[in-house]
Amino acid sequence: MKEITVRACAKINLSLDIKGVREDGYHLMEMVMQSVGLADVIRLKKTLKGVSLTVQQDAPQPSAIPRGEGNTAVRAAQLFFEKTGLPGGCQIKLEKHIPSQAGMGGGSADAAGVLAGLDRLYGTGLPKEALLEMGLAVGADVPFCLTGGTALVTGIGEKVEPLPPWKNGRIVIIKPAFGISTAAAFKRYDKQGASKRPDTAALVQALARGDLAAMGAAMGNVMAEGLPEIEALREKLLATGAAGALMTGSGSAVYGIFASELEALSAMGRRLSEGKAYLTAPVPCGVFFEE
Repeated sequence: MKEITVRACAKINLSLDIKGVREDGYHLMEMVMQSVGLADVIRLKKTLKGVSLTVQQDAPQPSAIPRGEGNTAVRAAQLFFEKTGLPGGCQIKLEKHIPSQAGMGGGSADAAGVLAGLDRLYGTGLPKEALLEMGLAVGADVPFCLTGGTALVTGIGEKVEPLPPWKNGRIVIIKPAFGISTAAAFKRYDKQGASKRPDTAALVQALARGDLAAMGAAMGNVMAEGLPEIEALREKLLATGAAGALMTGSGSAVYGIFASELEALSAMGRRLSEGKAYLTAPVPCGVFFEE
């Protein structure tokens, strides 16, 4: 095998809570996360040495996508060859469909896709734990993106506990024209805190029952407070009939959950934002290989 194509899925946060801050400054998280069908496409090709990257975007991004070591896909590939000691390298062709500065884990998904793809391309058969360790070294959301599906994620992102899969419903994601940097979002939270927190236990129980209304009532994101444009968009989605609506991650994307595709399409037909709308659904894993 000389080439492989990987679909690296975006994620949404069904809940996001911050439980504290470690001495090294990392925040301790409690999150319910879900992989969705919106994905970047990564084509990996074996080369004799080195790692190269080309990027194709389907929409303008709020900030330039790094092409060198600042890109998570490149860092993941370099780490893979460093840890395995394999001779050779790879060419990475990345088709970006996941919006950046959206809280949807686009960079983490790309890193996960590269690690899983190189493991299969080079036939290394690494234990899952080894891939997760590499992933965490690249970014806190990469372990979840490697695992995917529905999961309770704690610690700084390294503890991923699979949950019964969320199978029903459709998701409408609205990415406003503006983005929010992760660093700025955490800085804002550290300054103001949060007055309302998600009910994670109730959310996990509602997921197990497939109860969208109960899911919507239990969802929450402590990083969404103090953002009037985000709250206005969330309220618009609820007004269209969403069972629940929430900003994902550090933002700026906001999504609504719907019982059917017809209801989701009806919501998308309304002019909710100057940004871009995506229709997607929950998926059972974070990385798919195209045969």
